[in-house]
Amino acid sequence: MATTEKQNVKTMEINQLKDFIKNKSKTISENFHNISKNGFLQSISFEIDVNKLDSKYLDKVNITKDGDFSEYFQKMIKYENFPALYFFEINETVEKEEIVTLIKKVNEESQLNIPAQNNTLKNQGVLYVGKVKSCAWGRLIQHLGYHKNRKSHGLQLDFWAKEIKSELKLKYTVMFFEENIKEDINILERILANQLNPIIGKH
Repeated sequence: MATTEKQNVKTMEINQLKDFIKNKSKTISENFHNISKNGFLQSISFEIDVNKLDSKYLDKVNITKDGDFSEYFQKMIKYENFPALYFFEINETVEKEEIVTLIKKVNEESQLNIPAQNNTLKNQGVLYVGKVKSCAWGRLIQHLGYHKNRKSHGLQLDFWAKEIKSELKLKYTVMFFEENIKEDINILERILANQLNPIIGKH
């Protein structure tokens, strides 16, 4: 292919890429403009009593239908197909170093996948910030430590939350958004994480 032809092809590819970026940016802009006007679709927030975390939810009891947490799961399942942001809050009196030490222990002894610690210097009241394109309730099961896939990535709370020296107060909040931002929910996750400075998870 002659040099001129190669240049024409590259120019065409660059123009196509430029158009793609422009169109994608326009779509994102319109979707986020709607969020700026209307906010999120729905939110659900509840306290998680760590003393009620029980290994029975791994293989004996369906946590979404029975037990102490089923009410919350049923509320979340209604929004199964929607993208969501979520975060876990804890009491600031718990030392960050204690949490990190316990999590490392779980990684080493149980070989379960727990997110890495953040660069936050101390516990400022937020444990973790995350996002899903769908099935937020399933992601919560992973974080609690009851997913059937033992290699699934999550906080694995059942394995360490009750070992905190002082009583751990844990609160979970999830916010659901319209389905058209599924592919861009990570943008909001990064913004939220930068605002909340979680102890666990790098963004």
